[in-house]
Amino acid sequence: MILLFTLGFTGIVASAQSPTQPPIKLFLNEVQPGGLASSQYCTLVFTNRHFHSEKADIKHGVDSSRKIYEGQLSDNEWNSLVAIIDSPAFRDMKIPRTVPPLIMQDTHPYTISVARDNDFQNMEFLDSKSLKPYESQIKPLLQWWKPIRGRHMAESTASASPQCSLDSSHAVYAQ
Repeated sequence: MILLFTLGFTGIVASAQSPTQPPIKLFLNEVQPGGLASSQYCTLVFTNRHFHSEKADIKHGVDSSRKIYEGQLSDNEWNSLVAIIDSPAFRDMKIPRTVPPLIMQDTHPYTISVARDNDFQNMEFLDSKSLKPYESQIKPLLQWWKPIRGRHMAESTASASPQCSLDSSHAVYAQ
């Protein structure tokens, strides 16, 4: 069994953005658990098509390394993303918030937040079982994301985003 004490994510979008940074369109976070260490992938996509990605290796609840990448989505990548998250099937999903138990097995958490008018559509999946009922709607977004986060890019000198920091809360974005 795996004891989860670093599942949640910090940051309130409205208060965490600097005045010069465009609003966030999409937040994606995945933690891939491992035997001795976990990998975390976090991507913020802004309304100006800029993205900020982080990949962290986490051992015993602490970053052993964190790399930051930034770039601009191509027209094709942006249009594909918008088509996925604005599709009626995706937009109309209502994912109930759940409170994670203190001890869980077979975790593979995903956190997704999409800007919707003056609010956010928040989704959190703690494992494959919780994702299964929504897989047909979520899978296109995850397939879109994997090549974006897997690009070979030069590491950025930008600071880590507070939205990508793991903590002990069970937080998703709010306004």
